[in-house]
Amino acid sequence: MKAQVFSLLVTLLLASGCADQPNRAETSPKPDANNSQQVATGNTQVAAANPEDSKKEVAAATQKWIDTVTSGKPNVVGEVVKLYSPNALLWATVSKQKRDTSQEIRDYFEVFAKLPELKAQDYKPVIRVYDNVAINSGYYTFTYRGENNKKTVVPARYTFVYLKDNDGKWMIVEHHSSAIPQPPKKLKPAVD
Repeated sequence: MKAQVFSLLVTLLLASGCADQPNRAETSPKPDANNSQQVATGNTQVAAANPEDSKKEVAAATQKWIDTVTSGKPNVVGEVVKLYSPNALLWATVSKQKRDTSQEIRDYFEVFAKLPELKAQDYKPVIRVYDNVAINSGYYTFTYRGENNKKTVVPARYTFVYLKDNDGKWMIVEHHSSAIPQPPKKLKPAVD
């Protein structure tokens, strides 16, 4: 099943011409009521939405993830796991292993989402939409109370890949988040 989801994502990205159009959300014509695009997702079809509306929805979905994971609520783990597709893949910020089952994702958030005083700041997204697939890549910084009650700061980079489900909800199908490494001294910074 995971191979089918990955194959579908690759097919959708290739079919949408993402290699030729780095930000299709800004260049695609808006579908009209008489000619809406259809993208197959399993046994269902979902009409492609206005790319600018989709970008806003994806931004809201990512903000919901941030707000949920840092909420500190008693049911935080269950609420975060609901944001991921059942077939999602997670390369988590403070874990060395990939997690590709709902239980493994749950196990990660049992620890991460319960870090004392967990907060996210400096969220800087770059969102691209390709019909019913969206990619949100950027930066965020996590802070929490670590050992000896010391504030721990983890600047990280991330990529969320979303797929719109049959109900029109953007679900996380892949999430990679990693601490930003120290660059070699000779490497010049890119203009950001």
